[in-house]
Amino acid sequence: MNKTAIYPGTFDPITYGHLDIITRSTKIFDNIIVAISNNLRKKPIFNLKERIELTRITTLHLKNVKKILGFNDLLANLAKKEKTNILIRGVRTIFDFDYELKLAAINKQIYPELDSIFLLSSKEVSFISSSFVKEIAKYKGDTKPYLPKAVHFALLKKLNNINEL
Repeated sequence: MNKTAIYPGTFDPITYGHLDIITRSTKIFDNIIVAISNNLRKKPIFNLKERIELTRITTLHLKNVKKILGFNDLLANLAKKEKTNILIRGVRTIFDFDYELKLAAINKQIYPELDSIFLLSSKEVSFISSSFVKEIAKYKGDTKPYLPKAVHFALLKKLNNINEL
C-alpha cells in the first residue's frame, strides 16, 4: 500500500525544526506532500511563491517529498483533493499539542477519514520556531543555527529590502 501524508504549515521561513519533521516523515510514509498555507493573517515575510521555492530547495535531497504546494483552503478539503487521509503535525510543547488536538478534532469532523499523526520535535530543534527566528533576525541576530543555508541567505536578502518585520 502506497501511503501519502501531508505536512502543512506556513513555513515563513522553513527552519531546521520543519526539516526535522519532514525528514523523519519520509522514513514513515511513502510520499510526503508539503502544503504551504497562504495564511496572510500571519503577515509572512516571504510570499507564497518564495516559501514554496525555499521549501523545494531545502528538501531536494528527500526523494519521497513528492509535491510542494501552496493552498488557501481548509486543510481537510486539501487532503480530500490530494486523496490522502493522513496529516503530519509537529509538536514541540504541551501548548502545541493542545492546539493541534483541537485542530485534529475539527479536521476529523469535516473529513471523518482524516487522521493526524503527531511527531514530537527532536530535542535539538524543539525550541526553534519561525516566529523566534524572525524576532532574532529583526534585531540583527544570527539565524544560521536555525535555518538551512539557502533560507538563511534568502532571509538576509529579504531583510535588506524590508526595514521592519
